[in-house]
Amino acid sequence: MRVVQKHRAAEAGSDGSCVSSPMAVSTADSPSPDLAFAHMLVGVGGMGAAFALVAIWPGALASRWHPATLAAVHLFAVGGLAPVMFGALFQFVPVASGLALPQWRRADPVLLAAMPAGASGMAAGFLTGELAWLSIGAGLGLSALLISAGRLAFVLVRCQQRTPIVFALYVALLGLLGALACAAVLIVGLASRATEISIALIDWHALWAVAGWVGGLVLAVAGMVVPMFHVTDAYPPAWGRWARSLPLWLLAGSLGGWLGWAWLVGPSRYALAATALAFGVLTMRLLLRSRRKALDAFRIGWFGLALGVMATASLGVIAHSTNDTRWGLAFGAAGLVGFAGLGVNAMLYRIVPFLIWLHWQRRNKARVRLPLLHEIIPAAAQRPQMWIHAAGALLLIAAPFAPELARSAALLLLISELTLVLLLVQAMRLYRKNVHQLDLMPARQQSHP
Repeated sequence: MRVVQKHRAAEAGSDGSCVSSPMAVSTADSPSPDLAFAHMLVGVGGMGAAFALVAIWPGALASRWHPATLAAVHLFAVGGLAPVMFGALFQFVPVASGLALPQWRRADPVLLAAMPAGASGMAAGFLTGELAWLSIGAGLGLSALLISAGRLAFVLVRCQQRTPIVFALYVALLGLLGALACAAVLIVGLASRATEISIALIDWHALWAVAGWVGGLVLAVAGMVVPMFHVTDAYPPAWGRWARSLPLWLLAGSLGGWLGWAWLVGPSRYALAATALAFGVLTMRLLLRSRRKALDAFRIGWFGLALGVMATASLGVIAHSTNDTRWGLAFGAAGLVGFAGLGVNAMLYRIVPFLIWLHWQRRNKARVRLPLLHEIIPAAAQRPQMWIHAAGALLLIAAPFAPELARSAALLLLISELTLVLLLVQAMRLYRKNVHQLDLMPARQQSHP
């Protein structure tokens, strides 16, 4: 792994203090940010579409089987979260492993378009009850995600250094593959018009996606981002070893649900909840002991992520222990919007400025002063957007118990996503403007003694 020491001074907090990374990272293989930016914008748009659907059909949250609920969930997960996560991986994997994800210049836009197109097809299938739409959408979504998973697997297999972050990426990859395997079985069952679709398989499909795929990627990102940007100690080594057990608990629970072994399902769910609670507590503890005192939107977002994962774990335990289906709906809302959605917000506020700053430095042969990280997306705009999202998430989690809150929650979350799109577009325009100016400037000649 190539070590680039100069990037340790990249981060500057709103208080002007520089933040150095406690670990050495490589940025030499980080590709051009344009592909990552496209993924992020498409993903934020997909999440906004999911919230717009709930605003149109606020009664969706009355049941997890409501067509609009199923449509919104897949718009959010496949059309929203997936593009953002893979866009982030284009930049995160080279930093974490020193190896770049393969890029296919002509195929990459097609692969990206297949995710929201697949999500839209599934949403249309759920809303209309047409199996053809559902099958086409699922085929597109599964194909795009499977190819993207293969791309990630290709890099991880080639990686020689088995660091905790690389292991966490393996967990995320296994989570994605598990979710896709469950989805494929469900689609085949629907296409063959099976009389019974396993509810347990649907539950574990969701858990593989949220706990394994999203949770695994958050673990990987947290292992680098929390110590680096918040100036904290590293996560304990024992935590990393325990977190690697996530796929084992997911596999055990899935088999237990398939075979009807309740004695295996319960412990597996409780182990997943304990892992989520432990991550939330550890992250909160590190943030409270941070040597960086600025309370900007990025730090608030990570506090929210820690609270979100603890709330998701707690609601999951309650949902498993009661027959009241409202707790299951609240658990799903917490996992998707309170944990995954808020995590995306928090990470984009640092990933996008860092990418822009990094690629500016590569083009800055004239060595002119450029905006700092906290100036690329203004802090004054970040904080309101984060609070709007948090308020919407809280209302959405409460909506199964108070259905009149559903539309207000969806509208707040839609406003949050639209605001985030505007902030990302402004940041990208600033990036391209400065790149154009830097390319026109002559390189500064180094002075010799």
